[in-house]
Amino acid sequence: MASYLSGWNPIKYFPAYHGPYEVGTVDVEIPASELPSPSDTPDGAPPTIAFRMFFPCVKPGKNEADRPVRWIPQPQRIHVASVMKYVGIGEKTAGLASYLLRQLYWIKLPAHRNARLLEPPTESGRWPVTFFSHGLAGSRNAYSQVCGDLASNGMIVISMDHRDGSSPIQYVRATATTEAHIIQPTRIPHSPMTDEVYEARDKQLRIRIWEMCMAYEALVKIDKGHNVENLDSNTSRNAKDRMEVLWRFNDMMDIHRPGKVTWAGHSFGAATSVQLLKSIYYYKDRTEDDGKPLIAPNADAAVIQQIAPESPALLLDMWCTPLKSPGQRFLWDRPLPSYAVGAPNGANVLSVLSESFQNWEDNLNINKEIVAKPSLSRRPSAAPMMTREKGRLLPAFARLRAHSPASDSGYGSAGSRDRSLTRQASHGSGLTTPSKASSTQASPERTNGSERTPGPHMFFVGMTQHFNQSDYGILFPYITAKTTKAEEPERCLELNVRAMVQTIRESGIEVGGENDREILDKEAGVRRWSPIDVGGDEDESLTSANRPGALNAANRKLSVSSTSRPAPERKATDGMTMGQKMEAQLQKQKAVEQLDTMAR
Repeated sequence: MASYLSGWNPIKYFPAYHGPYEVGTVDVEIPASELPSPSDTPDGAPPTIAFRMFFPCVKPGKNEADRPVRWIPQPQRIHVASVMKYVGIGEKTAGLASYLLRQLYWIKLPAHRNARLLEPPTESGRWPVTFFSHGLAGSRNAYSQVCGDLASNGMIVISMDHRDGSSPIQYVRATATTEAHIIQPTRIPHSPMTDEVYEARDKQLRIRIWEMCMAYEALVKIDKGHNVENLDSNTSRNAKDRMEVLWRFNDMMDIHRPGKVTWAGHSFGAATSVQLLKSIYYYKDRTEDDGKPLIAPNADAAVIQQIAPESPALLLDMWCTPLKSPGQRFLWDRPLPSYAVGAPNGANVLSVLSESFQNWEDNLNINKEIVAKPSLSRRPSAAPMMTREKGRLLPAFARLRAHSPASDSGYGSAGSRDRSLTRQASHGSGLTTPSKASSTQASPERTNGSERTPGPHMFFVGMTQHFNQSDYGILFPYITAKTTKAEEPERCLELNVRAMVQTIRESGIEVGGENDREILDKEAGVRRWSPIDVGGDEDESLTSANRPGALNAANRKLSVSSTSRPAPERKATDGMTMGQKMEAQLQKQKAVEQLDTMAR
């Protein structure tokens, strides 16, 4: 009878992680005043930085305390009610339901709280590090399966708690100079996208990017053995004694070699990772005419030395509307650092969509714009076909370049040169060796003795919804299957993690498990795992992402509609890069000017 009733239980517990290592966690909240600020503090920034660390651990013995890691943080009832109110349930109903959903309180992760960090078996003697940024209505708890599974494959994962108003509720502990307080969600409409709405999203991104850079500063201090005050006591109901564990990470994190840290996120978090990478990589090229930046890093900011063309970018169901902010045209016009001269050329870029987001044509096309290989007009190592007025210099990104990356004058390679990321420096620092072949090569590159699959990598998982890349799909499979037709939530996350781990592995970063090249092979035929073509037609000047009304359509609320309908037929212009559009538009403008001359 018990087994029969369990089949109807709408709430399921977390499945075991798939990697070869046990997983431990520690919750961290550090006063911002204790950390060197990477930039000016943005308006509305919290006084503390909070995140959860997932890491490979030593499984506690039978005689050792094995503290549970609860999915719902304390106070649990208020967190449940806050999530329900965030999605539109009335306050009274949400409050009543939070009392009834008692089973939620006992859900725990397949992880060990404050366990001992495992000695890294890597060649560097350190664990690789991945940052993960959550989406709207998320928190450090909402992606426990993805983050824990990544950690089980041999890495330390930093799951952020963003205090920008994108979470249902955030508790901020008291510091020596500030009182404890609660951050409620900020209500920003999805449509229509006015200048005020874009500015509100930019404000959130400034806080998010600053928080991630501050968290990186915290890791640098922890890794160097400096004393860092952790406001989170990491106690539980079963053990009230405080446990200090951050000292165990001293000299254990591979965060000092440029390009070795991975940047990942879901939805708004994926957009955050993109804007972080571009903002830091191109910061020296931004001028006052380019508007207010999302972050203007100080010259001594630790993250400047970390972000490089070799930095892996893992983007899950990226919500692209914030990327089109008129105030951030500077970032929109520049490709990901991966496409700088001598760089991985998209091999370290992964974009995975749910089927609902793959069917969302306008958002899909902007995703392609972001991850696609740029044309020669947009690639940092080549010059576009441009004209200029007599006596005026071409913009930095349009100047002709020498063949040697060391003498390159473009915006991408200039940044590389300043950070000692030429080919010669890459060999000396132990970074992934850039391919010597053409950027259009079809054969895989060699990376630390293994083959690198040409990128960028873009796939979607069949019969899935946006929430399937978070914990909600696997915890509520019965409810979600009945209401949204989503299927096999565990397989969705397993495919996501397999692709993420393999992309990291092929980026020259040591991780556990066996080589899994099949998951990035577009012709392998993995079940429910379908490749997305990011190529485009250079003869057209507009993609659907730029057609009138397309952005208004892309700004609607995140879709939860059925994925049973077939994917829309892609037009020939889908996937065109911004550089291709710019080149085509210039050619069109030149033709118009010639017609005007003939008319005169």
